[in-house]
Amino acid sequence: MGFEQVIGQDLIKKTLQRTLQQGQVAHAYLFSGAPGSGKKMLAQLFAQALNCTSLTEAPCGFCLSCRKTTSGNHPNLVHLVPQGAALKIEQVRDIRESLHYRTGEGRFKVCFIHEADRLTLPAANSLLKILEEPPGELVFILLSSRPWALLATVVSRCVHFSLKPLSADAIKGILQERFTLSPGEQEVVLEMAAGNPGQAVEMATRGGWTEKYQQVQDLVKEIEQGPGRQLFSLAEEVSKRENLDETLDLLFMHYRERWLQCLPARGRETSRLENTCHAVLQTKEELGGNVNRRLALETLFLMMRGVV
Repeated sequence: MGFEQVIGQDLIKKTLQRTLQQGQVAHAYLFSGAPGSGKKMLAQLFAQALNCTSLTEAPCGFCLSCRKTTSGNHPNLVHLVPQGAALKIEQVRDIRESLHYRTGEGRFKVCFIHEADRLTLPAANSLLKILEEPPGELVFILLSSRPWALLATVVSRCVHFSLKPLSADAIKGILQERFTLSPGEQEVVLEMAAGNPGQAVEMATRGGWTEKYQQVQDLVKEIEQGPGRQLFSLAEEVSKRENLDETLDLLFMHYRERWLQCLPARGRETSRLENTCHAVLQTKEELGGNVNRRLALETLFLMMRGVV
């Protein structure tokens, strides 16, 4: 019921356990990693352990404090989440006074700041003032998938744990324990998840990846070998897909596999495939902004065709 629930991240788990055993708890921790990396689970287990009443190993998961933390009903646990697109200074001010008082239940008052990179500058500065002179047994736990967007002075006052991608074998173990996937589908999920356990589980739950990958391979064949005049209609059709990011990820996987196969030769085709991989990634990044989806895909498809 403790930290063993988290697969991988052994160094972080050992550091947290040593912190608890030695009683050297800092006032602020930052857990960062991609969505689905397990940072929230790890941070919640740490928060649970801080007030666990077990005399053996914390968190035990069974004591009243652990059960209240798990259910979200612990009176010493506070959650700060974005209002709309940002965490605002009013939110920090609202909790500032209450954080100085504990209910008498548990050793620590713990404040979670979810998506901490969304703190506005005034909110971050307000938080910084608390971190500079923190009250007694108060612990902040910041969660972020974009730690570089946080105020540097806030990060400098946190013990920072950056979660790393898991090995392919670790992800494979998770998948084989929970799902029955064909070898082909498992291979696609492993490649697409890129060491992210949450993403791997979500993808395996949805399923259908063998068919989706085949559809992308058929699309590539149409673009590279079909009539040139259909490129623009293909770009228009693909631009309307709700799962466009997914299509681009599969396209990248396809070209990366071809590039790796050609790599020993290091000829003109190797360079073309490498450039195409970069173009797919660039297109995905551009589509994350305010660009015309159809025009961006037309440019990409023309490059895949070898026209540009």
